Amino acid sequence: MVVFSVSSTDDPGSGASRVGAPERRVLEAIDDEETLQLLRELIAEPSENPPGNEEGCARLLASFLEQRGVASLLVEVAPGRPNLYAAVGTPGPTLVLCGHLDTVPAGDGWTLDPFSGAAADGRVYGRGACDMKAGLAVAAAALLAVKRSGILLHGSLALHAVIDEEVSSAGARKAAAEQPGDWVIVTEPSGTQVLATGNGQLNFEIVFHGKAVHSSHPEDGRNAIHDAASFIRLVEEETLRLAAAPSPGIGPATYSVGLVEGGRGGSTVADRCKLTLDRRVLPSEDLGATEEEVRLLLVRLRTERPGIRWELSRTVAFPPLRGTNNGRLEEVLNDALADLGRAVAEPRRGMRFATDAAWYEAAGCPAVVFGPGDVAIAHQPDEHVAIDDLKAASRALALCGVRLLG
Repeated sequence: MVVFSVSSTDDPGSGASRVGAPERRVLEAIDDEETLQLLRELIAEPSENPPGNEEGCARLLASFLEQRGVASLLVEVAPGRPNLYAAVGTPGPTLVLCGHLDTVPAGDGWTLDPFSGAAADGRVYGRGACDMKAGLAVAAAALLAVKRSGILLHGSLALHAVIDEEVSSAGARKAAAEQPGDWVIVTEPSGTQVLATGNGQLNFEIVFHGKAVHSSHPEDGRNAIHDAASFIRLVEEETLRLAAAPSPGIGPATYSVGLVEGGRGGSTVADRCKLTLDRRVLPSEDLGATEEEVRLLLVRLRTERPGIRWELSRTVAFPPLRGTNNGRLEEVLNDALADLGRAVAEPRRGMRFATDAAWYEAAGCPAVVFGPGDVAIAHQPDEHVAIDDLKAASRALALCGVRLLG
């Protein structure tokens, strides 16, 4: 077991003077080697979504906790796809540490086995190392530290390991509705900084319909690819307009076209073109109003391209994290970071990505994002997380838990 020293100084103004003896017991109960090994085992258990094969990962985590005296409950959200719930403490106010079990598919371009959990140069590598099996590992470490310390909590520290964050957040939506907490920390990669607000996300599939004819007489048909290209140009113009109004701590709202498919061949005018559109939604924006903006962009095309036809389908709808009622949680977690000798970001920071924190906030639970890793490394080949981030995050979570509940 690794023993943690808060500070090398006895200066009364240092972080060490603000960490009491019971809190030190909790910090000293964190076993860094155990946390690292759990992360490597979680990476070695693929949980790619799609298709959504999180069950093996959930059972691995359940076994890990139960072998160490923490009971857990697996609740199916979809066939073969369970959420895991665990807690330590007593009935009363609850701080939830939430992480998702699923990862994006491994994909190509790796220089090592994406499911090896290899550790080298102070990092752990593998699909989900950063997003976000490291977050699950440090949350489990915090629960175990509180249990092993014997400290009395006037409430419970809970773990929600949920499915399906990478597609539709079915797991978090169920957890937020059925296992409410009083505060929630989603342990997504945040660079071990507290992120208090965040963007939402709308994704759409848009199909443009044309008329196929021989490409030697294109005027007799209608080219759906050309119609789609006109819409993409409009989206680019709109992105430039949005860039002039950034949200504090986050940046501007954005559009991105992620996929374009269309046409039958080089000698045929395309009668169909499908594209996917991503719109990031600021905390100050409304999902419904933002969706209507997308529809109005399409309507604007009728002026320059009479007769244009399309079908619009919404495929993803994540609400933004507004951060209007999480002040106490932010304060306690930031104070824990400061007392552990970690820098605290000023001013208040947000995130450009969408997370399950928004579903808990929508259910009435103050929520923030805090966890190990850099989100810029997520979803890439050779994804990794720094081992030092695991150590810092597990301690901050444990200290925050005992201060909110002790």
